[in-house]
Amino acid sequence: MRTILAGVAVMALAVLFVSQIAPAQSVTVKSLKDQLQTGVFHSGELAQRGTAIAGTRTHLQHVINCLEGPNGANFAQAAGYPCQGQGSGILVDLRAGSGAGIRGTDRALRYATIAHTLALQAIRMNDVNEAQPWAMVISRQLQIAFDSI
Repeated sequence: MRTILAGVAVMALAVLFVSQIAPAQSVTVKSLKDQLQTGVFHSGELAQRGTAIAGTRTHLQHVINCLEGPNGANFAQAAGYPCQGQGSGILVDLRAGSGAGIRGTDRALRYATIAHTLALQAIRMNDVNEAQPWAMVISRQLQIAFDSI
């Protein structure tokens, strides 16, 4: 009986310890699609508006923030996080979805990674007429990722 009680106590402590380290957040197709849709909107619609580079950069940063999530190396909280509450970041969640066997996440991850690479380059541009076409290409890559899952 003592052995059983000791085993139960150890398991309870282990569950408590693990839950304190990494709170469980399951990746769902809905959360992936919500984040990707937000990225498509910011790159394909909002970054295309206006004639000032500042607006385009703001929405490109939103895309980067959605791709990386709040723990990303290029995440800028000051720019805003339009994907807040939708998941942990597109790339983070696609990797998790791939590991969990969610159909289409491998392909979606490839296209989201391309979008990320392009966004990191486009955000450094100083000419709105140069950056906006890049934003449209980023949007298309994210749309392919969206359509893949």
